[in-house]
Amino acid sequence: MKLIHFTSNLLGLAILLLSTTCIAEQSRLHDIMIDAPSLQGAHLDNGKQQQLVVYLPPSYYTSNEQFPVIYYFHGYGGNAAESKVIGGANLDRMIKTGEAQPMIVVGINGNNKFGGSFFVNSPVIGHWEDFVTDDVVTYIDTNYRTLAQPKSRGLAGFSMGGYSAINIAFKHSEQFKHVFSLSPGFFDENGLDNATKQWISNGWDDFLDGYAAAFAVNLESKTSKKWNQWDANSAAVRAMWSSGFGDVKGKVAHYLQQKQSLSSIHIEYGRNDFFKWIPQGSRYLVKELRAHNVNVEEVEHPNGHDLGRKQAEHIITFFSKAFISKQS
Repeated sequence: MKLIHFTSNLLGLAILLLSTTCIAEQSRLHDIMIDAPSLQGAHLDNGKQQQLVVYLPPSYYTSNEQFPVIYYFHGYGGNAAESKVIGGANLDRMIKTGEAQPMIVVGINGNNKFGGSFFVNSPVIGHWEDFVTDDVVTYIDTNYRTLAQPKSRGLAGFSMGGYSAINIAFKHSEQFKHVFSLSPGFFDENGLDNATKQWISNGWDDFLDGYAAAFAVNLESKTSKKWNQWDANSAAVRAMWSSGFGDVKGKVAHYLQQKQSLSSIHIEYGRNDFFKWIPQGSRYLVKELRAHNVNVEEVEHPNGHDLGRKQAEHIITFFSKAFISKQS
């Protein structure tokens, strides 16, 4: 009887230890809601809170170390959980093998009633750019052990989020120093027409409305749609629609006028992307940056519109090198 009792206690202890270990592991991935004051007062209601998914490295709870942070922007139709492709098993494995340094990864929700906010400021959909630069960064630096300095902050994103990472980095190079843009939404000289034709032919009405609500605002509209819908024959509408993914020369010129510059820029895309205008726009952006002597890494992979393990490893490797080189 005593042996049975002893064995039972050992089994109970083992289960308890296993449960405790699982809880500790699970606690390194926080799925939380934070207040979003920057999004209030818009024409469309965004709710008072937004989702973040926060990955913490294995040593977070076993040290007093402070960590650099990657802020991740998901693609259209996605959400903050998309960041788990980076901040999860992939990063755990690479930290364990010494291929990556410990980092915090923050996935930021940018999904709205249309499926995507493009993380830009708009009186119709809300000030999503301010939500990132003010609300999110402040919350993370206040509630987690971060290296709260520009050289230890990076932006990464895929597709819509790839555009957002570049757009915010170019405007806020005093706050973030590194950017990795994967398959970003950017137009070359013909991209606006090529993209809109594809969006229309595929019947992506929500995307068309979401894009217009972000970039072609018209608060004087007599309809419930406070934006200018696509009109290929209107120069004014074309200019507004181009202001989003287009006007690459203007975006680069604006970046060059900033008092501070980015330390690291990486643009990656697939040559067989379903959205053919994306690799074309990516090459155009790289060409424009290099024309102004801006150092930019360019990777063209043989696949399509992908966010898989290989791309996740590229993102992790890029930031490991960027953060280390700028902290030493």
